[in-house]
Amino acid sequence: MNSLTKARKAQRWAPYFFVSPFFLIFGLFSLFPILFTLYISLTDWSLNGASNFIGFGNYAEVLQDSRFYDALLNTVIFMIMIIPPQIIIALFISVLLTSGKVPFVGAFRLINFLPYITTSVAVGLIFGILFDWNFGTVNTLLQNLGVSQEKINWLGQPGPARIVVSLVTVWKYFGYTAVMFLVGITGISRQLYEASDLDGATKIQQFRYITLPMLRPVMLFVVMTTMIGCFQIFDEPYMLFTGMGSSLIGGPEGSALTGTWLIYDNVFGSLSRFGYGSAIAYVLFLFICMVSFVTFRMMNKGEEE
Repeated sequence: MNSLTKARKAQRWAPYFFVSPFFLIFGLFSLFPILFTLYISLTDWSLNGASNFIGFGNYAEVLQDSRFYDALLNTVIFMIMIIPPQIIIALFISVLLTSGKVPFVGAFRLINFLPYITTSVAVGLIFGILFDWNFGTVNTLLQNLGVSQEKINWLGQPGPARIVVSLVTVWKYFGYTAVMFLVGITGISRQLYEASDLDGATKIQQFRYITLPMLRPVMLFVVMTTMIGCFQIFDEPYMLFTGMGSSLIGGPEGSALTGTWLIYDNVFGSLSRFGYGSAIAYVLFLFICMVSFVTFRMMNKGEEE
């Protein structure tokens, strides 16, 4: 009887034993850093001395920091410059690759996804060379085509700098977005297209009245993740403006400064203000949650009605 009771107890605890590694790893590498960062954000702590508890002093300083608002403004500008072209290009490629008229579809899908798996350091260095003011390929090409008479200082002026960062980001991530649309399109029933063919619908009408409505959940996911990704832009602009011997923090006149770069500059830069950087991270997190909630409600407004 005792052996049977022990066996039942062991059987009861077996599921918890097998799932415990996940919770241990999550608690150690995710939950603990999140909570510890929250504690750090309430202190004045740097590498030069011990941490001093100051309550919400860091948060009050963040809300008065002009660089933080500049980073938010830059992020909004990047969202406007990145999200529409990235979605349009990815949607066009996904429709093209699922049309059945493109040969070697597998090879094109691989090529389409290669930029996404390319390291951000390599991408930043390559585009830094391409858009270099003196010997960049882009300026040479524009002059040879007669588009521009003078060389454009792409990485030295605010407007061109934002264009370069947006181009780099779109080029790197449109392949991932296209994969999301490919999955959504392949999940649409072919019977809908066959029925529309019998009714005499054109390809444009099929795209407008079948493909786009059926891709609404995927579109919501893509917009939300791309928007959140814009708040996390760091590697590409950092390598563009600091990876070739220069140290232009935030780009020319701070035009490429993002929230993540601001956190990095305060924590790992010359200031080493761990508490203040952690406070920026939490304020940025709350702002992302607010913007995501508003965007989600706006995109689902039609379905709720």
